[in-house]
Amino acid sequence: MKNCPSNFRPCIFAAAAALTLSGAAQASAETFHFSALEKRAGHLAREPYDVQMPRIPAFLEHLNPAQYAEIQDVDPYWSTSRGNFRVQFYLPGRFFPRPEKISEIVDGRARLIPLRLQDFTFGSLHPQGLSKNLGYAGFRLLYPLDNPPHHNEFISFLGGTYFRAVGQGGIYGTSARGIGIDTAQPSGEIFPYFRHVWLQKPAPGKNGMTVYALMDSSAVTGAYRFDIVPGKSTTVHVRATIFLRKPVRVLELAPLTSMFWHGQGRGVDAGDWHPAQHDSSELVMANGNGEWISRPLNNPLFTQTTTYGMDHPEGFGLVQQNRHFSAYQGITTQYQRRTSVWVQPDGDWGKGQVRLVELPTNNPNMDNIVAFWVPAQAPRPRTAFHFSYTVRFFLDNARLVPLGHPQATFLGYDTHNPDIRTVVIDFRGGALTRLPGEMPVAEHFTAANGARVLSRKLEWDAEHHFWRVIARVEPGKAPSNLRCYLSLHGQVLTDTWTYLLHPAQGGH
Repeated sequence: MKNCPSNFRPCIFAAAAALTLSGAAQASAETFHFSALEKRAGHLAREPYDVQMPRIPAFLEHLNPAQYAEIQDVDPYWSTSRGNFRVQFYLPGRFFPRPEKISEIVDGRARLIPLRLQDFTFGSLHPQGLSKNLGYAGFRLLYPLDNPPHHNEFISFLGGTYFRAVGQGGIYGTSARGIGIDTAQPSGEIFPYFRHVWLQKPAPGKNGMTVYALMDSSAVTGAYRFDIVPGKSTTVHVRATIFLRKPVRVLELAPLTSMFWHGQGRGVDAGDWHPAQHDSSELVMANGNGEWISRPLNNPLFTQTTTYGMDHPEGFGLVQQNRHFSAYQGITTQYQRRTSVWVQPDGDWGKGQVRLVELPTNNPNMDNIVAFWVPAQAPRPRTAFHFSYTVRFFLDNARLVPLGHPQATFLGYDTHNPDIRTVVIDFRGGALTRLPGEMPVAEHFTAANGARVLSRKLEWDAEHHFWRVIARVEPGKAPSNLRCYLSLHGQVLTDTWTYLLHPAQGGH
């Protein structure tokens, strides 16, 4: 829950994951190689999937989010070492019921980390039925990031293949996943999970560390390597080799999940007094042809999926644009500090599409936004498929987009005709920063699929130095793709802003 302590965040995707128990503990250290982990994932894809679903102790299964948040690991692992990193663990719970093995790698050899219940406090709870064979549900890493030499949590792996991180000054918001399968498909989503994780203990003085994971599910297996570097922007370099057990409808690489409830005339506020509540405000994409695209997020009345075909993508991400407290007015939620997350492919990902799924929600504690890459050609079952990318978690968006950027989008209704929508887009940054207001900047606003642009105008704010496009649009009978950008003497100055406008009520 986003208002609970940082060790807990249920989301509608992770909560659906099934149960399993970790196997017998390793008796001694074993030599570890990533190549061996890849082979294990390949063999796993050819073995029958273990559908056994034992239950966790009733005490843990019945905890609500606030109660689960009372369980704290208060004796971090590696706290007696001279290194910069510490580890804290999570116990299984109602929303994270799948225990996993966690091992450490020291000098190239791996040894299972046994569960130590004495390292946990339970607040006002009275634990029952817990044993050392329970296993962990995940882990989080601590590093002297915000107030050295004191350590603070900066990354967490918990639930399915989810992980989330922060850079300096940030707080958790958007999460990443190792992989996604069949999101928003009629057949139902499949939730892969990490069944075994290895933490490579960094040498003293190192500012980065490596995590390995073996992934499994009824549809796909995989071997993962995460190279993690905390800092002003925390980066996670992901290297993966996956094997499909069977064909899937949608193979989702580098998925991001977030929350958008309402803000700037988008979404359903349901009486909420805050001006906005969201972890991310827009999807940003960089195509291989140099075009940058910005898509404001929405909380629709029905599930909607939007696809953006791309060739040799340079990246995509979910961005929190406004960094002012006044935009959200959340003393405890602090949405202005939620991290933006950017995915940058390593190497050429070729042709495919960025897909955006927006789900309806009236609960700011549940994720309803998913964005991911779908390759044009999925691998054949039981064939190794390699890919790698870097995920960056950060607060400062200024250096992300080289062009001018649509930094705010507002939607409203015409005061005389509620079927007509008013669309307002504010552009700033890039070449616009030093451009005099008297220059003949041109706006290009278009609507497709039967929608009509009734009027549009361009305004310049001299005090805050930004350009504002105001358009009145009559929706068509089908969803319409709106597009807008600014130019000067034929030279493109900004990203391409795009938005999916739905038909007016009554369909006319």
